[in-house]
Amino acid sequence: MVQTVWNGMLEKIRENPDQQAVFDNRRSLTRKELGLLAASIAERIPSGTRIVGIIMDHGVEMIAAMFAALMKGAAYVPAEPSFPKERIRYMMRESGVTHVIGNEKYAHLTPDLPHIAAEPGFPIDEKLLESGIIPEGEGQDEESLMYVLYTSGTTGKPKGVSVTNRNVCHYVRAFSHEFHPADGDVMLQYSVCSFDIFVEEVYTTLLNGATLAIPDEADKRDISHLMDYVRKHRVTEISGFPYLLQEMNDLPEIPKSLRLLISGGDVIRGSYIDKIKDQVLVYNTYGPSETTVCASYYNCSDGEVLDDGTYPVGKAVLGSEIRILNEAGTEVPDGEVGEICIFGDGVSNGYIGDRAEENKAFSDLPNGGRMYRSGDLGYVLPDGNIAFLHRKDTQVMILGKRIEVSEVANVLLQSALVRQAYVLPKLDRHHLSYMVAYVVKSDPSVSVAGIKEYLKDYLTPFMIPEFFVELDALPLTVNGKVDEEQLPNVDKDALARQVEIRQLTIDDLDLLLTLRMEVLSHVFAEDQKRMTADEWEEIRSQNESYYRDQLVSGGHLACAAYENGQLAGCGGVCIYREMPSPDNRNGICAYLMNIYTRKSFRNRGIGRRTAEWLIDKAKRRGAGKIYLETSKDGRRLYQALGFLKMQDYLKLPLEKS
Repeated sequence: MVQTVWNGMLEKIRENPDQQAVFDNRRSLTRKELGLLAASIAERIPSGTRIVGIIMDHGVEMIAAMFAALMKGAAYVPAEPSFPKERIRYMMRESGVTHVIGNEKYAHLTPDLPHIAAEPGFPIDEKLLESGIIPEGEGQDEESLMYVLYTSGTTGKPKGVSVTNRNVCHYVRAFSHEFHPADGDVMLQYSVCSFDIFVEEVYTTLLNGATLAIPDEADKRDISHLMDYVRKHRVTEISGFPYLLQEMNDLPEIPKSLRLLISGGDVIRGSYIDKIKDQVLVYNTYGPSETTVCASYYNCSDGEVLDDGTYPVGKAVLGSEIRILNEAGTEVPDGEVGEICIFGDGVSNGYIGDRAEENKAFSDLPNGGRMYRSGDLGYVLPDGNIAFLHRKDTQVMILGKRIEVSEVANVLLQSALVRQAYVLPKLDRHHLSYMVAYVVKSDPSVSVAGIKEYLKDYLTPFMIPEFFVELDALPLTVNGKVDEEQLPNVDKDALARQVEIRQLTIDDLDLLLTLRMEVLSHVFAEDQKRMTADEWEEIRSQNESYYRDQLVSGGHLACAAYENGQLAGCGGVCIYREMPSPDNRNGICAYLMNIYTRKSFRNRGIGRRTAEWLIDKAKRRGAGKIYLETSKDGRRLYQALGFLKMQDYLKLPLEKS
């Protein structure tokens, strides 16, 4: 039996050294080459190093860096370079990282730690290449710490889950038992490195003899490009969030190479996969990071949805056991609701650092086993499968990520901008979670935009509340606790119904010109001060000529946003053609512009509704590419809509916005 992950990789190297192991858009490595590259990076890690950080772009070098740490007897802490810098520094500091492996361009994120550069194209050491000898590895056994994954924490700081070699080897066996990956299988590496799905993508693939395919960010920009990549590289397995499967479900067809789709991280509904579940094997999975990737599997292609439209989470994976317990720790009868508790080799060592209270969720059992109380509620169905209901506490799932609402509140309260804060989780009509932040500002001059900018240094984008409500004071109960019933209600669905987007035509020219000049006054306030009245009037005249031509010809679509009948904002999109390219064969493009919300209507989602309306119109007109004209405020809006790497989408350089 494989004792460590590195031993498992060595076994596969010896079994078939020339089998392709991993590739990205720059290079492809056989199993032996991957081992030699890992050894080349490992030579730069000082002997005795206990924990290294890994901060780098996704590619074969990232995979080699992780194996390099294991080969050297060290554990690793992965962090995406896009994470807030203060969050990264906290993770590295708390976990005891002494060296960071990564790209040189990210060294500034951890300025106090020695940096081991592993750039794209990092060469295999010539001596190692000549000898062909891959080190056996040192200092690790099955109980050794393998990695630390950071999740949202209740104290206002992220908490690191300590996962051992035993835990991961257990999951590799469980995955193999259910899904039978082998030579010829190709797994897509799609997830961020700090999430459980990444562990599933990498280790269940390489330690079971399959191949790992790592796309570039450009390949992942939308579902069309991603599926082109899957077709080109004959990917057979994808593990992702329900929303990815939902996008695939809406396509006319999916790549024929696919044999397995795995959904995890959030609830999956029958409507998400009703078209694809008969074309490819679709599984629903469940399992907190604390129990190493997945604790249960459910075959959706061969199963049925529950009355609420969701799928069960299935039965325990090989080597695990799941019981539904009450508060006293007694197993409840089948059909009764209780807490989902997980037993077996997947249960990790708990949280790193001083987390005594939170580590009470873990228990050592008299028989030598280990249990984790998940904090999730569920029940056992008549056929033995488990149905997941919801969290016991304030944890919510947003975009497939588990978030402690109290962490968001604590980060808010640590800011000098805020005197009081309370964050409330809510559900919209689609049963998707969102958060509302109620804030009492420390000073009247503080803006909600400023508070959001502060949060970006400490929280990932999906952790920032969707709505902010400013209060003079938080309402309290007689016991001194926040009175949730007295907080102003923010109903996302009701707000959406109150907002109306109206398309504007040439008949609305006066309104259009008024809004356009208001937008220009907002964005170019300093420039306007330096201009004469005649110069400003000339710009208005030029805009009038543009509208008269483009609105009539169909080259420009404009809209106004109304909330409860009041004019709240506007937006526009230019439709034009550029030279056809492989990723936009008809050449039709859209250029979003003029998206603006009046000051008294901001922070209510109106700008987002306007942008979504325009994007939908552009897609219906056949646009294959969408460019953005944006200001600082605009970047926040577009990032919320999924345009995460702004420089890839802007027509104007960022420094000019």
